[in-house]
Amino acid sequence: MKVKVVISLLSASLIAPLASAHHNFAAHYRTEETVELLGVVTEFRFVNPHARVYVEVLNEDGEAEMWMAEGDAMVALRRSGWTADQLRPGDRIEITGNPSRSGANMIGWNTLQLADGTDIGGGSGRLDERLRIMDASLARFREQRGQ
Repeated sequence: MKVKVVISLLSASLIAPLASAHHNFAAHYRTEETVELLGVVTEFRFVNPHARVYVEVLNEDGEAEMWMAEGDAMVALRRSGWTADQLRPGDRIEITGNPSRSGANMIGWNTLQLADGTDIGGGSGRLDERLRIMDASLARFREQRGQ
């Protein structure tokens, strides 16, 4: 029994650094910079570990470029009410976020707005959304307890 516990602890200690390394946003994106993209959705991938939106954007020369925007995890987005068809090809969107450290056409999105100005969030900087979800959960809990 003790051997199983020791093996489990050793395995967890070896895997933990890999898990935390994966979620280090600043390793992939320049968090000190913010950019805005206006474009048209070509694909929306509602997947873990991070949702992705592929967007066609016109550059300064008027030429089309493909960009990938990385957001929060599918499970977190689902808790906020997102669905797999939240974004569809052809949707015009504005994305604000942090550019890739590598210089590739990638952005870690913080906010995402539809063409009509509706802010649908979903980015890695979702503090307001998370607080709203926590407040709603706390209110349900208090209601169940009669508080």
